[in-house]
Amino acid sequence: MNLTLQESFDHFLLHLQNTGDNTAETLAQHEQVFQWLSEYLIYYSDLFQAEGEETPSNLQVWEESLDNFIEQLIQGEYDSPPSLEGLPFDRIDGDYLRDFLAWHLLREPSVNSLMVQHATETLLSWLDHAKNQLWLDKDTLQHWQDVIQDTLPDAKRAAIAAHLLLYHIRLGGGVAPRLRGKRFETFKEGHARVAQVSESELWLTFDNAPKSMIGPVVLPKTILQHLRVGDVIDVELGKREGVWMIVDIGPVYPAVVYVPAEEMALPDKVM
Repeated sequence: MNLTLQESFDHFLLHLQNTGDNTAETLAQHEQVFQWLSEYLIYYSDLFQAEGEETPSNLQVWEESLDNFIEQLIQGEYDSPPSLEGLPFDRIDGDYLRDFLAWHLLREPSVNSLMVQHATETLLSWLDHAKNQLWLDKDTLQHWQDVIQDTLPDAKRAAIAAHLLLYHIRLGGGVAPRLRGKRFETFKEGHARVAQVSESELWLTFDNAPKSMIGPVVLPKTILQHLRVGDVIDVELGKREGVWMIVDIGPVYPAVVYVPAEEMALPDKVM
């Protein structure tokens, strides 16, 4: 069967609607998962990359090219914007589904570990339906499901770590009274890799200086137990009085996906 990816989504959602076991709310939640997946595949994966075009190795260059691409889409400069309508179902593989769960989904500000679990269950049910419909061979679909199931624990762990870090920073980040109000000496910001974790401290590195560890950053054990060496954190670090601390925090990505890392200097600020 010459099936497109979009048709597989629509067919599965129609199947759920016809079973009568799903409320309008649960159907909307399933649709949201496919909307996020579609956004990832169209705008962030290499499925629609021009033939012969290489993905920039530098994250900043890649982000700038992506912003330019999306701006051109908004302004209508493309006659036929990318769409899943003509993409064959068998063009994707387990790697796309892994990166969707453990990278793109974790970038959504509203996503938590429960939503990661729900997205995983939606994808697994979709692939079960694909298997029943004989859209692809069983071994291929089973491999995709195995990849999703293997990714789930790390994706949930990263989502929990990101939320715990966010609350920790918003509540003051454990800054000692003697340091409050003092000016930071230096800043580092970007995608930092977890280089070392202990029961009370964290060390980070950036790709442009992989042998130079930043730390220790003192954090509660409840946060550190959700971090692993190799995880990548969108983070802003500040140093004052010789002490490194987290100034602001973004998503946490598990080590199962590769995210290029970089750092850049920021102006002085008082916190």
